[in-house]
Amino acid sequence: MSFMQSKAKLYTTMRHYGWAAAMQKEDYYSLFTPLYQLGYAWDSDMCYLKPMGQGFMSAETPWIHVKGTPFKNCGLDHHITFDSYNIIPPKCLNCWKTVVTPTTFKQLMELWEIEKGMDFPSKLGIELRDYTPKHYGGYFYDNSFEEGRLKYEMVRKAVDDNMTDGKDVSVILKRGCTEYEMMKGPSHLWHNTKEEERMLELIEAFVRYNRGNARQSYIIQNHVKLKWMLWAHMQGDMTYKEWNDGKSLFPDYVKYHDKDIEEIQHDLTLAHAVAKLEGGEEQLAGFMQLAQKYADDTGITDTGILAHALGAQHTPHQALPHIKLREETPDELKGDHDELT
Repeated sequence: MSFMQSKAKLYTTMRHYGWAAAMQKEDYYSLFTPLYQLGYAWDSDMCYLKPMGQGFMSAETPWIHVKGTPFKNCGLDHHITFDSYNIIPPKCLNCWKTVVTPTTFKQLMELWEIEKGMDFPSKLGIELRDYTPKHYGGYFYDNSFEEGRLKYEMVRKAVDDNMTDGKDVSVILKRGCTEYEMMKGPSHLWHNTKEEERMLELIEAFVRYNRGNARQSYIIQNHVKLKWMLWAHMQGDMTYKEWNDGKSLFPDYVKYHDKDIEEIQHDLTLAHAVAKLEGGEEQLAGFMQLAQKYADDTGITDTGILAHALGAQHTPHQALPHIKLREETPDELKGDHDELT
């Protein structure tokens, strides 16, 4: 293996001391390596990292942001500081969320109306995270425990009064993001160490994060709501049909377990015959009438044998007697009966 091309985790076992330790603390290039994978590049003129490429409108989200949170910077704090360095930023230590857990698409849409009406910083959508054991979620954001408790009481009442079976819907107050609690332990014990504070200062000094305060476009919101419906269908939550004119997104399959066996065998034989006969159902009806007459005249009772002889893939018992035939066969299809008898 070539120089400096070993597995990355092996280099984490290195220990620097003295002069080397002082140099290592100022090795900012290595310190910010995780950000290179996120599309950041070093601006040598300004001496900081900045994201490359142009901004764009992304529809790859399960969330509708009813009202934004300009006092937060989740892109930098969560997706860079925490994801890359496992540090909970100060803003996140002051983040409190009232969490509503709808159990159906219908309740999700009712929560959407509640969030719009309350006009607080909030979002809602489908839960795609496999470590979150629920299908839907709604979130209201606050900046202190006291604000969070007041918001919880308001949301709890709104859910009770305005959602189907609202009193059975879970509403809780929690601190910060679920991922933080999973990785850093119970939220009431969170704090920043001196080393983390030093790293936070370096991130603030060397990382530029483009943020915007524009509201989410209705174009994106419409797209997201259609994805919600598809998600509900996948979960077997058919309450979405109320927003789809009472119909399923997809055609259902035929169920055979409780149907009349002879009628199903008839349909299978008929479908196969229609596919084989280029003239279509009218010619088939006339021909089958002749075949039935032949069976009656010759005393054949197991007409499945006739169907098989005529090319059917199935040999249903008593198939032909149940064929729904015309009362009269068109003249052009009658043929010569004497030849059959």
